[in-house]
Amino acid sequence: MSVSEIVAQRADRYLDWYIEACSIPSLADEPDSLADMAAWLDERFHALGASTERLTFEGAPDVILATLGSGEKSVLVYDHYDVQPVDPIELWESKPFSPEVRSGVLYARGAADNKGDLIARLAALEIYAEVYGEPPFHIKFLVEGEEETGSRSFPGLVARYGHKLAADGCIWEGAGLDLAGRPELVFGAKGLAYVELNHLGLASDQHSSVAVIAPSPVWYVVEALASLRSRDGRVLIEGFYDDVVPPSEADERMLEALPFEEEAEKERLGIESFVGGASGLDLVRRYFFEPTCNIAGIDAGFTVPGASKTVLPRSALAKVDFRLVPDQDPADIVAKLRRHLVKHGYDKIEILGHSMEHPVRSPSDSDIGRAAVTAAEKVYAGKPAVAPLMIATGPMHPIAGTLGIPTVSPAGVCRPDSNIHAPNEHCLIEDFNTTIEYTVAWLEAFGSSG
Repeated sequence: MSVSEIVAQRADRYLDWYIEACSIPSLADEPDSLADMAAWLDERFHALGASTERLTFEGAPDVILATLGSGEKSVLVYDHYDVQPVDPIELWESKPFSPEVRSGVLYARGAADNKGDLIARLAALEIYAEVYGEPPFHIKFLVEGEEETGSRSFPGLVARYGHKLAADGCIWEGAGLDLAGRPELVFGAKGLAYVELNHLGLASDQHSSVAVIAPSPVWYVVEALASLRSRDGRVLIEGFYDDVVPPSEADERMLEALPFEEEAEKERLGIESFVGGASGLDLVRRYFFEPTCNIAGIDAGFTVPGASKTVLPRSALAKVDFRLVPDQDPADIVAKLRRHLVKHGYDKIEILGHSMEHPVRSPSDSDIGRAAVTAAEKVYAGKPAVAPLMIATGPMHPIAGTLGIPTVSPAGVCRPDSNIHAPNEHCLIEDFNTTIEYTVAWLEAFGSSG
Protein backbone atom coordinates (compact mmCIF):
# COMPACT_ATOMS: atom_id res chain seq x y z
CA MET A 1 0.00 0.00 0.00
CA SER A 2 1.36 3.44 -0.92
CA VAL A 3 1.82 6.29 1.53
CA SER A 4 -1.06 8.25 -0.03
CA GLU A 5 -3.31 5.20 0.29
CA ILE A 6 -2.40 4.79 3.96
CA VAL A 7 -3.12 8.48 4.58
CA ALA A 8 -6.52 8.13 2.92
CA GLN A 9 -7.30 4.97 4.88
CA ARG A 10 -6.46 6.64 8.21
CA ALA A 11 -7.84 10.09 7.43
CA ASP A 12 -10.46 9.97 10.17
CA ARG A 13 -7.92 8.80 12.75
CA TYR A 14 -5.54 11.65 12.03
CA LEU A 15 -8.35 14.17 11.84
CA ASP A 16 -9.32 13.10 15.37
CA TRP A 17 -5.76 13.87 16.52
CA TYR A 18 -6.01 17.25 14.82
CA ILE A 19 -9.33 18.08 16.44
CA GLU A 20 -8.08 16.99 19.88
CA ALA A 21 -5.04 19.25 19.58
CA CYS A 22 -7.08 22.25 18.40
CA SER A 23 -9.54 21.75 21.27
CA ILE A 24 -6.86 22.65 23.82
CA PRO A 25 -6.82 26.46 24.34
CA SER A 26 -3.04 26.75 24.57
CA LEU A 27 -2.91 30.55 24.84
CA ALA A 28 0.05 32.44 26.24
CA ASP A 29 -1.93 33.67 29.25
CA GLU A 30 -3.33 30.22 30.07
CA PRO A 31 -0.50 28.29 31.78
CA ASP A 32 -2.78 25.38 32.70
CA SER A 33 -3.88 24.96 29.09
CA LEU A 34 -0.29 25.23 27.88
CA ALA A 35 0.58 22.46 30.32
CA ASP A 36 -2.35 20.40 29.03
CA MET A 37 -1.09 20.80 25.46
CA ALA A 38 2.44 19.82 26.44
CA ALA A 39 1.11 16.74 28.25
CA TRP A 40 -0.99 15.79 25.20
CA LEU A 41 2.11 15.99 23.01
CA ASP A 42 4.16 13.95 25.48
CA GLU A 43 1.58 11.19 25.35
CA ARG A 44 1.41 11.29 21.56
CA PHE A 45 5.18 11.20 21.13
CA HIS A 46 5.49 8.28 23.54
CA ALA A 47 2.83 6.36 21.59
CA LEU A 48 4.97 6.85 18.48
CA GLY A 49 8.01 5.37 20.19
CA ALA A 50 9.84 8.61 20.91
CA SER A 51 11.57 9.50 24.16
CA THR A 52 10.79 12.96 25.50
CA GLU A 53 12.26 15.42 27.94
CA ARG A 54 11.28 18.89 29.07
CA LEU A 55 13.70 21.73 28.42
CA THR A 56 13.05 24.45 30.98
CA PHE A 57 13.87 28.12 31.12
CA GLU A 58 12.96 30.62 33.80
CA GLY A 59 9.49 32.11 33.31
CA ALA A 60 8.77 30.21 30.09
CA PRO A 61 6.46 27.29 29.26
CA ASP A 62 8.21 23.94 28.99
CA VAL A 63 9.80 23.08 25.67
CA ILE A 64 9.37 19.48 24.53
CA LEU A 65 12.32 17.65 22.99
CA ALA A 66 11.21 14.32 21.51
CA THR A 67 13.77 11.98 19.95
CA LEU A 68 13.57 8.79 17.92
CA GLY A 69 15.58 6.94 15.29
CA SER A 70 19.30 6.13 15.20
CA GLY A 71 22.35 6.64 13.03
CA GLU A 72 24.99 9.25 12.35
CA LYS A 73 22.75 11.89 10.77
CA SER A 74 20.06 13.88 12.51
CA VAL A 75 17.30 16.33 11.66
CA LEU A 76 15.76 18.86 14.03
CA VAL A 77 12.05 19.64 13.56
CA TYR A 78 10.82 22.91 15.07
CA ASP A 79 7.16 23.60 15.85
CA HIS A 80 5.22 25.41 18.57
CA TYR A 81 2.17 24.43 20.57
CA ASP A 82 0.92 27.86 21.65
CA VAL A 83 -1.65 29.81 19.64
CA GLN A 84 -2.73 33.39 19.03
CA PRO A 85 -5.47 35.12 21.08
CA VAL A 86 -8.98 34.77 19.67
CA ASP A 87 -10.13 38.40 19.80
CA PRO A 88 -12.37 39.73 18.36
CA ILE A 89 -14.40 36.72 19.46
CA GLU A 90 -17.65 38.09 18.00
CA LEU A 91 -16.31 37.63 14.46
CA TRP A 92 -15.90 33.87 14.84
CA GLU A 93 -18.58 31.80 13.15
CA SER A 94 -17.90 28.92 15.54
CA LYS A 95 -16.16 28.64 18.89
CA PRO A 96 -12.37 28.90 18.35
CA PHE A 97 -11.57 25.94 20.61
CA SER A 98 -14.52 23.78 19.56
CA PRO A 99 -13.19 22.72 16.14
CA GLU A 100 -15.76 22.38 13.38
CA VAL A 101 -15.40 20.76 9.98
CA ARG A 102 -17.50 22.50 7.34
CA SER A 103 -17.30 21.55 3.65
CA GLY A 104 -13.93 19.85 4.06
CA VAL A 105 -12.41 22.70 6.08
CA LEU A 106 -11.41 22.60 9.76
CA TYR A 107 -12.11 25.84 11.64
CA ALA A 108 -10.29 26.40 14.93
CA ARG A 109 -7.65 28.60 16.50
CA GLY A 110 -4.28 27.00 15.75
CA ALA A 111 -5.61 24.96 12.82
CA ALA A 112 -3.11 26.56 10.43
CA ASP A 113 -0.63 28.09 12.86
CA ASN A 114 0.93 25.76 13.92
CA LYS A 115 -0.99 22.70 15.02
CA GLY A 116 -1.85 21.56 11.50
CA ASP A 117 1.79 21.11 10.52
CA LEU A 118 2.70 19.66 13.92
CA ILE A 119 -0.04 17.01 13.95
CA ALA A 120 0.58 16.13 10.28
CA ARG A 121 4.21 15.44 11.19
CA LEU A 122 3.19 13.22 14.08
CA ALA A 123 0.96 11.23 11.74
CA ALA A 124 3.83 11.00 9.25
CA LEU A 125 6.10 9.45 11.89
CA GLU A 126 3.61 6.62 12.34
CA ILE A 127 3.35 5.99 8.59
CA TYR A 128 7.10 6.28 7.99
CA ALA A 129 7.78 3.62 10.63
CA GLU A 130 5.24 1.29 9.05
CA VAL A 131 6.53 1.73 5.48
CA TYR A 132 10.28 2.14 6.04
CA GLY A 133 10.93 0.92 9.57
CA GLU A 134 13.00 2.76 12.15
CA PRO A 135 14.53 5.95 10.71
CA PRO A 136 18.24 5.47 9.87
CA PHE A 137 18.86 8.90 11.38
CA HIS A 138 17.89 10.75 14.53
CA ILE A 139 14.72 12.86 14.46
CA LYS A 140 14.54 15.52 17.15
CA PHE A 141 11.25 17.37 17.59
CA LEU A 142 11.65 20.71 19.36
CA VAL A 143 8.22 22.09 20.28
CA GLU A 144 8.00 25.33 22.24
CA GLY A 145 5.09 27.17 23.85
CA GLU A 146 6.13 30.81 23.59
CA GLU A 147 6.36 31.49 19.85
CA GLU A 148 3.21 33.59 19.57
CA THR A 149 4.51 35.98 22.21
CA GLY A 150 7.89 36.46 20.57
CA SER A 151 9.87 33.44 21.86
CA ARG A 152 11.52 35.69 24.41
CA SER A 153 13.24 32.79 26.15
CA PHE A 154 14.21 30.87 23.03
CA PRO A 155 17.70 32.37 22.47
CA GLY A 156 18.63 31.64 26.08
CA LEU A 157 17.14 28.17 25.91
CA VAL A 158 19.09 27.34 22.74
CA ALA A 159 22.27 28.62 24.37
CA ARG A 160 21.62 26.40 27.40
CA TYR A 161 20.63 23.23 25.51
CA GLY A 162 22.46 23.68 22.21
CA HIS A 163 24.41 20.45 22.72
CA LYS A 164 21.11 18.52 22.73
CA LEU A 165 19.85 20.23 19.58
CA ALA A 166 22.83 19.62 17.28
CA ALA A 167 21.65 18.38 13.88
CA ASP A 168 22.61 18.21 10.21
CA GLY A 169 19.50 20.12 9.19
CA CYS A 170 16.35 21.70 10.55
CA ILE A 171 12.75 21.69 9.34
CA TRP A 172 11.00 24.88 10.49
CA GLU A 173 7.22 25.02 10.98
CA GLY A 174 5.67 25.18 7.49
CA ALA A 175 5.77 27.86 4.81
CA GLY A 176 2.50 26.57 3.35
CA LEU A 177 0.94 26.86 -0.10
CA ASP A 178 0.64 29.95 -2.28
CA LEU A 179 -2.52 31.37 -3.85
CA ALA A 180 -2.23 28.92 -6.76
CA GLY A 181 -1.78 25.93 -4.43
CA ARG A 182 1.94 25.56 -5.14
CA PRO A 183 4.14 24.32 -2.28
CA GLU A 184 6.23 27.12 -0.77
CA LEU A 185 9.72 26.62 0.66
CA VAL A 186 11.83 29.32 2.31
CA PHE A 187 15.37 29.33 3.69
CA GLY A 188 15.33 32.08 6.26
CA ALA A 189 13.14 34.54 8.11
CA LYS A 190 12.78 38.26 8.55
CA GLY A 191 13.51 39.67 11.97
CA LEU A 192 11.31 41.84 14.14
CA ALA A 193 11.49 44.90 16.36
CA TYR A 194 8.09 45.48 17.98
CA VAL A 195 7.67 48.57 20.13
CA GLU A 196 4.99 50.48 21.97
CA LEU A 197 5.05 54.27 21.79
CA ASN A 198 3.41 56.02 24.76
CA HIS A 199 2.79 59.70 25.39
CA LEU A 200 1.07 61.11 28.48
CA GLY A 201 0.70 64.80 27.70
CA LEU A 202 -2.05 66.17 29.95
CA ALA A 203 -3.02 65.79 33.59
CA SER A 204 -6.43 64.43 32.57
CA ASP A 205 -8.87 64.23 29.64
CA GLN A 206 -10.18 67.68 28.71
CA HIS A 207 -13.15 69.15 26.89
CA SER A 208 -12.16 69.37 23.24
CA SER A 209 -12.59 73.16 23.24
CA VAL A 210 -9.37 73.30 25.23
CA ALA A 211 -7.52 72.01 22.16
CA VAL A 212 -7.20 75.61 20.99
CA ILE A 213 -4.59 76.19 23.70
CA ALA A 214 -3.57 72.73 25.03
CA PRO A 215 -1.22 70.53 22.98
CA SER A 216 -2.90 67.31 21.84
CA PRO A 217 -1.08 64.11 22.90
CA VAL A 218 -2.83 62.29 20.05
CA TRP A 219 -1.61 64.72 17.39
CA TYR A 220 1.84 64.51 18.95
CA VAL A 221 1.94 60.73 18.49
CA VAL A 222 0.26 60.79 15.07
CA GLU A 223 2.75 63.37 13.78
CA ALA A 224 5.61 61.31 15.21
CA LEU A 225 4.29 58.25 13.37
CA ALA A 226 4.00 60.20 10.13
CA SER A 227 7.69 61.14 10.40
CA LEU A 228 8.78 57.49 10.33
CA ARG A 229 7.79 56.57 6.77
CA SER A 230 7.15 58.10 3.37
CA ARG A 231 4.01 57.32 1.39
CA ASP A 232 5.93 54.95 -0.90
CA GLY A 233 6.98 52.81 2.07
CA ARG A 234 10.52 54.15 2.50
CA VAL A 235 11.47 54.24 6.19
CA LEU A 236 12.83 57.69 7.08
CA ILE A 237 14.75 56.80 10.24
CA GLU A 238 18.37 57.85 9.77
CA GLY A 239 20.65 54.83 9.25
CA PHE A 240 17.72 52.41 9.04
CA TYR A 241 19.03 50.73 5.87
CA ASP A 242 22.75 50.83 6.73
CA ASP A 243 23.08 47.09 7.41
CA VAL A 244 20.63 45.77 4.81
CA VAL A 245 22.25 43.07 2.64
CA PRO A 246 21.06 43.37 -0.97
CA PRO A 247 20.07 40.24 -2.92
CA SER A 248 22.94 38.38 -4.56
CA GLU A 249 22.99 37.26 -8.19
CA ALA A 250 21.80 33.83 -7.03
CA ASP A 251 18.99 35.51 -5.08
CA GLU A 252 17.97 37.49 -8.16
CA ARG A 253 17.76 34.28 -10.20
CA MET A 254 15.62 32.71 -7.46
CA LEU A 255 13.31 35.75 -7.48
CA GLU A 256 13.01 35.70 -11.26
CA ALA A 257 11.91 32.05 -11.15
CA LEU A 258 9.51 32.60 -8.25
CA PRO A 259 5.85 32.83 -9.33
CA PHE A 260 4.00 35.76 -7.82
CA GLU A 261 0.31 36.14 -8.62
CA GLU A 262 0.00 39.94 -8.54
CA GLU A 263 -3.64 40.24 -9.55
CA ALA A 264 -4.73 37.42 -7.24
CA GLU A 265 -2.83 39.03 -4.37
CA LYS A 266 -4.47 42.40 -5.05
CA GLU A 267 -7.87 40.72 -5.04
CA ARG A 268 -7.10 38.92 -1.79
CA LEU A 269 -6.02 42.16 -0.13
CA GLY A 270 -8.84 44.19 -1.66
CA ILE A 271 -6.47 46.80 -3.14
CA GLU A 272 -5.90 48.37 -6.55
CA SER A 273 -2.12 48.75 -6.37
CA PHE A 274 0.83 47.84 -4.17
CA VAL A 275 2.80 50.29 -2.02
CA GLY A 276 4.84 52.64 -4.18
CA GLY A 277 3.21 51.24 -7.31
CA ALA A 278 5.65 48.32 -7.27
CA SER A 279 5.20 45.46 -9.74
CA GLY A 280 7.13 42.70 -11.47
CA LEU A 281 10.60 41.81 -10.22
CA ASP A 282 10.79 45.05 -8.22
CA LEU A 283 7.69 43.99 -6.27
CA VAL A 284 9.08 40.52 -5.52
CA ARG A 285 12.45 41.99 -4.52
CA ARG A 286 10.72 44.40 -2.15
CA TYR A 287 8.55 41.61 -0.76
CA PHE A 288 11.49 39.52 0.38
CA PHE A 289 14.46 41.85 0.76
CA GLU A 290 13.09 45.11 2.14
CA PRO A 291 12.29 45.87 5.78
CA THR A 292 9.04 47.48 6.88
CA CYS A 293 7.65 50.03 9.32
CA ASN A 294 4.08 49.13 10.22
CA ILE A 295 1.56 50.70 12.60
CA ALA A 296 -0.05 47.69 14.26
CA GLY A 297 -2.52 49.71 16.32
CA ILE A 298 -3.39 53.09 17.87
CA ASP A 299 -5.28 53.63 21.12
CA ALA A 300 -6.44 57.08 22.21
CA GLY A 301 -9.51 58.88 23.44
CA PHE A 302 -13.12 58.08 22.64
CA THR A 303 -13.60 55.37 20.00
CA VAL A 304 -17.12 53.97 20.50
CA PRO A 305 -18.59 53.34 17.01
CA GLY A 306 -21.74 55.29 16.19
CA ALA A 307 -21.45 57.62 19.18
CA SER A 308 -19.80 60.98 19.81
CA LYS A 309 -17.95 62.58 22.68
CA THR A 310 -16.00 65.81 22.38
CA VAL A 311 -12.80 65.11 24.27
CA LEU A 312 -9.14 66.07 24.19
CA PRO A 313 -7.47 62.81 25.35
CA ARG A 314 -4.74 62.98 27.97
CA SER A 315 -2.62 60.27 26.32
CA ALA A 316 -2.02 58.22 23.20
CA LEU A 317 -0.45 54.85 22.49
CA ALA A 318 0.75 53.29 19.26
CA LYS A 319 2.07 49.81 18.48
CA VAL A 320 4.72 49.77 15.76
CA ASP A 321 6.50 46.77 14.28
CA PHE A 322 9.54 46.68 12.01
CA ARG A 323 10.12 43.56 9.90
CA LEU A 324 13.88 43.37 9.47
CA VAL A 325 16.11 41.75 6.87
CA PRO A 326 19.69 40.47 7.13
CA ASP A 327 21.84 41.97 8.69
CA GLN A 328 19.70 44.44 10.62
CA ASP A 329 19.84 44.22 14.41
CA PRO A 330 16.57 44.84 16.29
CA ALA A 331 18.28 46.57 19.24
CA ASP A 332 20.12 48.87 16.82
CA ILE A 333 16.87 49.71 15.03
CA VAL A 334 15.16 50.65 18.32
CA ALA A 335 18.14 52.84 19.23
CA LYS A 336 17.89 54.58 15.84
CA LEU A 337 14.15 55.02 16.34
CA ARG A 338 14.82 56.72 19.67
CA ARG A 339 17.38 59.08 18.12
CA HIS A 340 14.95 59.88 15.29
CA LEU A 341 12.15 60.83 17.67
CA VAL A 342 14.44 63.04 19.76
CA LYS A 343 15.91 64.73 16.68
CA HIS A 344 12.45 65.53 15.29
CA GLY A 345 11.08 66.92 18.53
CA TYR A 346 9.20 63.89 19.83
CA ASP A 347 11.43 63.24 22.83
CA LYS A 348 8.44 63.04 25.20
CA ILE A 349 7.39 59.69 23.69
CA GLU A 350 8.25 56.68 25.81
CA ILE A 351 9.41 53.59 23.93
CA LEU A 352 8.64 50.17 25.35
CA GLY A 353 10.20 47.21 23.56
CA HIS A 354 8.32 43.95 23.04
CA SER A 355 9.35 41.22 20.58
CA MET A 356 12.91 41.44 19.27
CA GLU A 357 14.13 38.80 16.82
CA HIS A 358 17.08 38.74 14.45
CA PRO A 359 16.66 38.03 10.73
CA VAL A 360 18.54 35.04 9.30
CA ARG A 361 19.41 33.33 6.01
CA SER A 362 20.24 29.65 5.46
CA PRO A 363 21.74 27.82 2.44
CA SER A 364 19.28 26.24 0.06
CA ASP A 365 21.65 23.50 -1.14
CA SER A 366 21.98 21.63 2.18
CA ASP A 367 20.91 17.99 2.52
CA ILE A 368 17.71 19.00 4.28
CA GLY A 369 17.05 21.74 1.73
CA ARG A 370 17.42 19.37 -1.20
CA ALA A 371 15.28 16.74 0.54
CA ALA A 372 12.48 19.23 1.14
CA VAL A 373 12.50 20.42 -2.48
CA THR A 374 12.77 16.90 -3.95
CA ALA A 375 9.88 15.67 -1.82
CA ALA A 376 7.72 18.66 -2.82
CA GLU A 377 8.35 17.91 -6.50
CA LYS A 378 7.28 14.31 -5.88
CA VAL A 379 4.13 14.93 -3.86
CA TYR A 380 2.62 18.17 -5.17
CA ALA A 381 1.22 18.79 -8.62
CA GLY A 382 2.54 22.35 -8.89
CA LYS A 383 6.22 23.22 -9.19
CA PRO A 384 7.60 24.34 -5.80
CA ALA A 385 7.79 28.09 -5.20
CA VAL A 386 11.24 28.43 -3.63
CA ALA A 387 12.00 31.76 -1.93
CA PRO A 388 15.06 33.06 -0.06
CA LEU A 389 13.28 33.79 3.22
CA MET A 390 9.81 34.15 4.64
CA ILE A 391 8.32 37.61 4.87
CA ALA A 392 7.13 36.91 8.41
CA THR A 393 9.19 36.29 11.54
CA GLY A 394 10.04 33.28 13.65
CA PRO A 395 12.76 32.56 16.20
CA MET A 396 14.91 30.89 13.54
CA HIS A 397 18.09 32.83 14.21
CA PRO A 398 19.18 30.88 17.32
CA ILE A 399 19.00 27.64 15.32
CA ALA A 400 20.16 28.70 11.84
CA GLY A 401 22.41 31.55 12.97
CA THR A 402 23.77 30.78 16.43
CA LEU A 403 23.98 26.98 16.06
CA GLY A 404 24.60 27.15 12.30
CA ILE A 405 22.13 24.39 11.44
CA PRO A 406 20.93 24.57 7.79
CA THR A 407 17.23 25.33 8.00
CA VAL A 408 14.28 25.18 5.62
CA SER A 409 10.62 26.01 6.18
CA PRO A 410 8.85 23.61 3.80
CA ALA A 411 5.37 23.26 2.39
CA GLY A 412 2.63 22.97 4.99
CA VAL A 413 -1.06 23.42 5.68
CA CYS A 414 -1.26 27.21 5.63
CA ARG A 415 -2.60 29.22 2.69
CA PRO A 416 -2.69 33.03 2.31
CA ASP A 417 -6.40 33.02 3.19
CA SER A 418 -6.15 30.67 6.19
CA ASN A 419 -6.85 33.60 8.56
CA ILE A 420 -3.92 32.92 10.86
CA HIS A 421 -3.87 35.46 13.72
CA ALA A 422 -7.48 36.36 12.78
CA PRO A 423 -11.02 35.10 13.44
CA ASN A 424 -12.14 31.92 11.66
CA GLU A 425 -8.66 30.47 11.25
CA HIS A 426 -8.96 27.36 9.13
CA CYS A 427 -7.26 24.64 7.14
CA LEU A 428 -8.38 22.45 4.25
CA ILE A 429 -8.46 18.83 5.39
CA GLU A 430 -7.02 17.91 1.98
CA ASP A 431 -4.00 20.14 2.64
CA PHE A 432 -3.53 18.51 6.06
CA ASN A 433 -3.53 15.05 4.50
CA THR A 434 -1.12 16.11 1.76
CA THR A 435 1.23 17.54 4.40
CA ILE A 436 1.30 14.11 6.07
CA GLU A 437 2.30 12.50 2.77
CA TYR A 438 4.85 15.24 2.07
CA THR A 439 6.43 14.82 5.51
CA VAL A 440 6.92 11.10 4.91
CA ALA A 441 8.51 11.99 1.55
CA TRP A 442 11.06 14.46 2.92
CA LEU A 443 11.92 12.12 5.78
CA GLU A 444 12.64 9.37 3.25
CA ALA A 445 14.60 11.74 0.98
CA PHE A 446 16.71 13.01 3.89
CA GLY A 447 17.40 9.47 5.10
CA SER A 448 18.48 8.43 1.58
CA SER A 449 20.82 11.40 1.02
CA GLY A 450 24.53 11.37 1.69
